[in-house]
Amino acid sequence: MKQMKLLSNPMVNYKAKKNLKLKVHSWFLSLAPSDISGYNICPMANKVTQGENHKLKSACSSVCVAHNGNGRYPVVINARIRKTKLYFEDRNTFMSLLIDDITEAIKESKKAGYIPTFRLNAYSDIMWENIRFDKAGLSYKEGKYNGKNIFEIFPDITFYDYTKHDIKIRKKALKIQNYHLTFSRSENNENQAISYLINGLNSAFVFSGEIPTKYKGFKVFNGDDTDLRFLDPKNVIIGLLAKGSAKKDNSGFVIHN
Repeated sequence: MKQMKLLSNPMVNYKAKKNLKLKVHSWFLSLAPSDISGYNICPMANKVTQGENHKLKSACSSVCVAHNGNGRYPVVINARIRKTKLYFEDRNTFMSLLIDDITEAIKESKKAGYIPTFRLNAYSDIMWENIRFDKAGLSYKEGKYNGKNIFEIFPDITFYDYTKHDIKIRKKALKIQNYHLTFSRSENNENQAISYLINGLNSAFVFSGEIPTKYKGFKVFNGDDTDLRFLDPKNVIIGLLAKGSAKKDNSGFVIHN
C-alpha cells in the first residue's frame, strides 16, 4: 500500500499560493471539517447556542471554506476523511507520518529556495501543544522525540493556525515561540474575539462588501493579501472578505457593512 501523504502541496492549495510571492511555502494539513468524518475535529464549530425557539448549531460548519474549491469534490472529501479517521483511530501511525511529511517538506522547500511554514489546522482546531509523545502513549522510531510536541520537534520552523478556543484554553500554545495563533470570530463568540484583542493578540473577522479600516475601536488589517498570519501587526482585527457560501450568510458569522 502506498504511504498516505498528510500535507497538501503549497503550489496547489489556493491559500498557500498567496504566499509564494514572499518565497514562502505553506504546507497545510487538511482534515475533514466539523464532524463529517464521524469525529468532531472542530469542537467550537459545532457549539450549540439557544435560539428564540430552538437550539442552533454554529454557522461556522455550513460556511466553512473547506467546502469551497477542490473541497467540493468527493475524492478530496474522502481523502480528508481517511486522514481524520487515522488521526483518531491510530494516533501513533498518524503522528509518525506527520513527522516524516514535515521533515520531507522542509527539505523540499529549502531545496527550492522557499521558507517552509506549516498550518496543521487548515480546517480543524486541534490543540497540538497538548500532544506529546510520552503522555499520549506515542512512539516514533527509537523514541528520540519522547516528551516533545510537534513544535519542540521542529523548533526552528514556523507553525501558524486559526482557533476558536477561548484564550484561557490556549495559554500554553500562546507561549510557544514558533507557533502563531489568530482567533477566528463567528456569530456566537465575539466576546472571546475581543478578549484576544484586549490581550494584545489578533482576531479574524469576516466582512462582506469591503474590509473597513476600524471596527469595534480596533484597527483592521487586510488579511486577504497573504495567509501568513504570523507576519501581521499585533493587536489588530484581521479582516477577511466573505468567500464562497459565506457570501450568502445571514447568521451573523459574516459582518455586513
